Amino acid sequence: MNDIIEVSRDVFEPIAMLVREGLFKNEKDALKCLVLDQAASKIRQFDFKISEMCAKYKMSFEDFKRRIESRIGEEAFEEWDDFIIWESYESARSYWRNVESRLKGLKA
Repeated sequence: MNDIIEVSRDVFEPIAMLVREGLFKNEKDALKCLVLDQAASKIRQFDFKISEMCAKYKMSFEDFKRRIESRIGEEAFEEWDDFIIWESYESARSYWRNVESRLKGLKA
């Protein structure tokens, strides 16, 4: 099954220009490289955010999650807020790592 997406010429023109200038061998290669660059940038961004949370709580996300889930009694709302944020960072990093690994498996 071959998926085809129609893209207007004005949207695709900047990519075609990069190919004409010899920066990429074809449009597929250009798109793949640009998305790989974006994925790498996002992974670095979420790695940094995650490292800030690790430093703040002096533990890994898994340890922090166990701590939050095993807490009995009074809730620490700031920690729950941080847990939700940290979990979103972990999820986003996982998403971009998946994108990166899938694209690295594609031929240009």
